[in-house]
Amino acid sequence: MNICNKPPNKTAPEKEGETTAEVQSQHSRRNGWSWPLHPFQIIAWLLYLFFALIGFGILVPLLPHHWPFLNYVFQCPGVFFICHLVVHFTAVSIDPADASVRENKYLGQLTTFSRDQHFHVIENRHCHVCDVDV
Repeated sequence: MNICNKPPNKTAPEKEGETTAEVQSQHSRRNGWSWPLHPFQIIAWLLYLFFALIGFGILVPLLPHHWPFLNYVFQCPGVFFICHLVVHFTAVSIDPADASVRENKYLGQLTTFSRDQHFHVIENRHCHVCDVDV
């Protein structure tokens, strides 16, 4: 099989005989703090905590005390960790939804998307789950 002659990211239409599972109803999320948390969010927070504990609890204290630039070694990663934490909190707190979607109420469940009626969730700049123009 020669993969060099094939175009990348080629998609094919679904076969008529295949049945696809419908997207289940979900509650809409305003930002990254809305429950339930995605498993990747939990992993990201745990990794951030892990690297902070390893870096500042083990690696920096094990550096030789006679190094004159120890303050620089300790403060530079500390500033980067704090800046990353601020950016992470900001990114999680921002609502990424379109303005017309934000105008709708977030209460209740979203409608169930059926591929029998529409091929894609968003067609012609209209979201069939939220029922708004985006």
